[in-house]
Amino acid sequence: MDMSAFWWFFGALGTIFFVMFLLYLYDVGPAVTQAFHPAPSPNPHPHHEEPAPAASKAVPQTAPSTEDDLKKIEGIGPKIEAALKAAGIRTFAELATKTPAELQALLDEAGFARISNPETWHEQAALAAEGKWEELQAFQATLKGGRRRK
Repeated sequence: MDMSAFWWFFGALGTIFFVMFLLYLYDVGPAVTQAFHPAPSPNPHPHHEEPAPAASKAVPQTAPSTEDDLKKIEGIGPKIEAALKAAGIRTFAELATKTPAELQALLDEAGFARISNPETWHEQAALAAEGKWEELQAFQATLKGGRRRK
């Protein structure tokens, strides 16, 4: 029995797979190189940048921000903070003057109906407005999601 035809077939099949592997590497190689070694982003027009203002010109000073980070109140996230600020509540002192019913009405109007419970926000805001951060932390430790634990 002559096995030479079998070995020729097996060799040809191996060669075909090897060539296909090389073509695969050729096709995928640049993508892999780009993924692991990205080119630096070019600065397209450095000569079109605005010149720095001259030192002799007076630069107007902007007033410091009078807004507080309302997300420090447990139960207030970025979206609710944005809704409160859009409604004119920008500081802890302003938040402390609102009742839970007023805050819930504001949340309902903004589309956050019954997602959050503002029952303790005014208490937390009052502590924050007075700068009583340790007391605020102790109070927040008794809360869960801005609500009193039962």
